[in-house]
Amino acid sequence: MAKENENGQERTEQATGKRIRESREKGQVCKSIEVSSAFLFLTIVISFYFYIPAVASKLGSVVSSYLGNLSMWDGSPEGLVDIFRHSVLQLAILVLPILAIFLAVGLASNILQIGFVFSGEPIIPKLSKLNPITGFKNKFMSAKSLEQLLKTLVILIIVAWVSYRAIKRELPVYPPLIGCDVSVIVLTYFHSAMRLLWDVLWVFILLALADYGFQKWQHSQDLMMTKQETKEEFKQTEGNPLIKSRIRSIQLHMARRRMMREVPKANVVITNPTHLAVALQYERGKMVAPVVIAKGAGTVAQKIREVARASSVPIIEDKPLAQALYKSVDIGETIPETLYKAVAEILAYVYRLKTGVK
Repeated sequence: MAKENENGQERTEQATGKRIRESREKGQVCKSIEVSSAFLFLTIVISFYFYIPAVASKLGSVVSSYLGNLSMWDGSPEGLVDIFRHSVLQLAILVLPILAIFLAVGLASNILQIGFVFSGEPIIPKLSKLNPITGFKNKFMSAKSLEQLLKTLVILIIVAWVSYRAIKRELPVYPPLIGCDVSVIVLTYFHSAMRLLWDVLWVFILLALADYGFQKWQHSQDLMMTKQETKEEFKQTEGNPLIKSRIRSIQLHMARRRMMREVPKANVVITNPTHLAVALQYERGKMVAPVVIAKGAGTVAQKIREVARASSVPIIEDKPLAQALYKSVDIGETIPETLYKAVAEILAYVYRLKTGVK
């Protein structure tokens, strides 16, 4: 069933490009928290395998150094502060790189999902958010909150089940460790922990893929539009069709008026005889070839003939030539070479008429 907007209209139309761009500008994007969690957990697994062993050995050195400094403490508060500061600094040197990696991975996972989006709208304070009752409903009683709660519970159950099976699988390995060296015991526990982490990682990856697909579908559903919203957006983007039609009509009328003002300058008007009319102008020594200064069909052709008669412009009937000029030459263009001879004969005839030569 299609979703409805606040006016009760069904959202049956796919989101337009404009709607998608506006939602991104508002910070409304398709993002899955589980994808970020999967990337962070992958970072934890890799860090645990490569970085934690080195940190463990260095951490032992930090503890030894701290205890050694305490043994040499002179009893003053300043000396204790110096020992504590030195130990915290060494600990920070060990921990900060992995924290920086986690931060970079978290940012990268978001960028991979949504690209670079900068929007301040989500953090703009709104008075509606200050209502405690509305905030409580949105936080704990909305469908989105219930969906997030159920999803979290399902993830916890799956991770707990996978962890239980992994631990159960590793239990037979531990009894033989009695009497072994500490290094062997530590290495065995380390390998068991790595296998557990890899099992849980695959769970996170599968959950991330499923959740990202669901979030993408849900985001597209949230952006769906009603037919009325689509029409309104089209009007805003392309303009009202009625207004555009009126503008085109006015522009066409003005163009025809300008064209009619050029007809008295014509040397001859060639007709079809009634359906088409083409006005030609030629100034010897100034023009390479005759130019079409006006043309039209139907009522426009009739108007051209009327203006030509009123201006004493000769009107010559030549159906093939009128059709060829009307179809192949636009207003303001010179006639093609293929029509030179036919037009020249008509112009010569017009000149003879004006000079009284038969």
